Amino acid sequence: MDMKRFEALADSWGDSISRWPAEVRSEAAAFLEAEPSAAACLREAAQLDAILAGEMPVTTSDLLERRILRSFPKPAFDADWRRPAVAAAAALVIGLMGGFAGGTLVPAQDDDTMSLEYADAFDGLMEDWSAWEWSDA
Repeated sequence: MDMKRFEALADSWGDSISRWPAEVRSEAAAFLEAEPSAAACLREAAQLDAILAGEMPVTTSDLLERRILRSFPKPAFDADWRRPAVAAAAALVIGLMGGFAGGTLVPAQDDDTMSLEYADAFDGLMEDWSAWEWSDA
């Protein structure tokens, strides 16, 4: 076993050789006794295990926090509520103005055929229809 393989196993399986795969435990223990720098590798793995287990708090500097926050993408739109409200109000005003302006541009009808058709269609509404509403029953 070489140091690179030992570091890879420590990164993968942690600081305790007893949790490593059975086929490499004896070889790793022998390498640990023969190589003094392997103990430092296990200490680093123990620190990482403690952080991952939540036993050791991770402290960061304000500079790191600001760098991380600055690296986030900028929002696509401003969070100000007035911008969409003004856009909706402007659309409403433009729509109303367009509707009224369109009504003034339409020429008045000289013939009264349309109103006569409506009068013929709704002529019977003037009589009392409540009497014959339930006449089928």
